Amino acid sequence: MEWSDDLGGLRLRFSRDTDFPEDLTVEFDIRDRELLSKKPKLKIEFVTQRLQSKWQGLILKSNNKDTKTVFYDDLPIDTSSQTLELKKVPFFDFSGEEIESFCVAKITNYESLGEKRIPNPFPLSRPQTQDAQQITQPKDVFDRSANFARLPTKTKTITRLIQLLIACAFIGVLFWGISVEIWRWESSGGSTHPVVLWLFGLSIFPMGIWQLGRRALGKYVSLDKLATSRLSPKPNQSYSLAEMVSGSAEVDIDNATFRVVCCNRERYRYLHGSGQHSAWKDEFHDFNGLVLYQKQVARIPAGSSLSDYLPKTKDISFDEMFATLYPQAMVSKHYGISVYWEVQIIHDELVDTEIPVAGVDRDWPFEYFFLNTKLED
Repeated sequence: MEWSDDLGGLRLRFSRDTDFPEDLTVEFDIRDRELLSKKPKLKIEFVTQRLQSKWQGLILKSNNKDTKTVFYDDLPIDTSSQTLELKKVPFFDFSGEEIESFCVAKITNYESLGEKRIPNPFPLSRPQTQDAQQITQPKDVFDRSANFARLPTKTKTITRLIQLLIACAFIGVLFWGISVEIWRWESSGGSTHPVVLWLFGLSIFPMGIWQLGRRALGKYVSLDKLATSRLSPKPNQSYSLAEMVSGSAEVDIDNATFRVVCCNRERYRYLHGSGQHSAWKDEFHDFNGLVLYQKQVARIPAGSSLSDYLPKTKDISFDEMFATLYPQAMVSKHYGISVYWEVQIIHDELVDTEIPVAGVDRDWPFEYFFLNTKLED
């Protein structure tokens, strides 16, 4: 690893041990020996932020990034050359399509002495392949009418009843606006004109009807998604599809393809909307997409348990995921690199469905991504 630029009479560099890759060793190179007696404070923090070209918000620009402090204390040395161990630090330099991550060291006394980036390269060669969306979000080809016709009678009846109630509410709001001639109303205090709010409200009802029907299409199968998310894949172990997917078929399902896929995610926040109605929301960009497993199942009868008809052979391995993807490195729940995997059920006539397992909700052991590999010098 290379040394940092001079930081007020001090240089730093990072290194990782092959046996303990999550731990970070900080080496010190003292240029100004007076620092040994002054005992200034040293702060080491990791930063993940949107690429500068994509920053948003003229006022609250701080929402474009997050930081994590891993050390903040008196300079922990008394000789010109010494080291410091930082335990469980799964962060590294990264630059992607949406975010960048880097390390910053600050040394202060009564006045600021310096602030520099410390190179913290990823210790292994890993790809950053794009177009992962084609794997994690494949094009869904289905027959809407045929899909709905095959749903259980109870599901179809409840869906149609709720859609009818929404349609009645739409008609009520429509005739109310016409009866009071809402377009003649005057806006108060320079706010949005009432007719705009009325039209916006009317547009919500058709969207609700459509969304309700779309959501109903996936009810041809009942899935216990918690059973899948409780699985904690490990290197050098294999799993069967039957133990990964739990649930039951509500209709006869013929020739469905089951896939297990994974990817890295750049996680960040973006400013949604504008003016008084803007808000910061979580977003992600997928990369390094992989298909770990794919199997077509000839038939699953209605009312049967999925595990009775899914393959029970332990031929699903996550080794390729651990060997190819970047390990998870989140400075906060909003910013960083996460590991994501999911089970997909793909069908030519029925709407596709998936069981997501979001990495941001769990701690992936850093060392899993370094097994059977040698760290670069």
